[in-house]
Amino acid sequence: MLAAATIAAGCASDDLAPSIWPPPDFVCIVEELQETDGLVQVVRRFRIGADGIVVHARAAAPLVDAETGTMLPVWDRVSAYRLVPSSLRAFARRLDRLGIGEMDITQGERRSDSKQAVSINWTAFGAQRRVFARGRVFGPMADVLATVMAHLPDGERLAVPGLEGRPIVPVLRGVPKPVADVDGALRLHQQLLEDRPEDTELLLATFALACRAGRRELAQGLAQRWLEVEQKLRAEASSGAFPDGGDLLLVEVGVLQRLLPPPAAVTPSADGADDVGGR
Repeated sequence: MLAAATIAAGCASDDLAPSIWPPPDFVCIVEELQETDGLVQVVRRFRIGADGIVVHARAAAPLVDAETGTMLPVWDRVSAYRLVPSSLRAFARRLDRLGIGEMDITQGERRSDSKQAVSINWTAFGAQRRVFARGRVFGPMADVLATVMAHLPDGERLAVPGLEGRPIVPVLRGVPKPVADVDGALRLHQQLLEDRPEDTELLLATFALACRAGRRELAQGLAQRWLEVEQKLRAEASSGAFPDGGDLLLVEVGVLQRLLPPPAAVTPSADGADDVGGR
């Protein structure tokens, strides 16, 4: 579906010779992290898969479970767009040639006390790599992040030390302005989830937006879907399989239940009957 996405072209022609790039399992996820009051919050997320669809999102205030401290980002500023095959291929090959699949998993300044950090999750040809950088980046890591920034919407930059003065040449055209309100971001996430119902991280992101929007009934339905995901992950873990999808997949359904918005208020009407407020 993806009605809010447009095609972003990286070159004039898209007639491609056969290539191994991108492989069917290709995924690249870049997250910008910010530490505030001892808590690490994901404030930006860039995800691109083998279908060429990019979801770039920013979050301000997360949902926080008081009992466990679990935080769910609320992606209330989001863009979704698709790279044409030539641009997608160039992106994947560029990062591979920079050594993303083999580079040291710890980058940046080893003794940095910076409150900002960035992580990259890379999957290709059945192999996975997670790279984490804190403080100033340099060398191939800086080149990787510069390549990512060239594929961000207009005006968006990673706030990573070491990239401040680096010139970035955007490769996108026709990308829509970000949806910058909770209700609009929720609608876009619902569209994305309809197209990718098996995307567990997208399911959690849609749940968080539904909670922030006060949509309790919708959020309850998403929490029920998450319960099925959690049961599947537990079964995989007990069989020795490695659950895919990152740290968010450790969220228990009880956390989601505590994060649900309150029921709609009931107020008396003029004729003595009760009216149900809210949405």
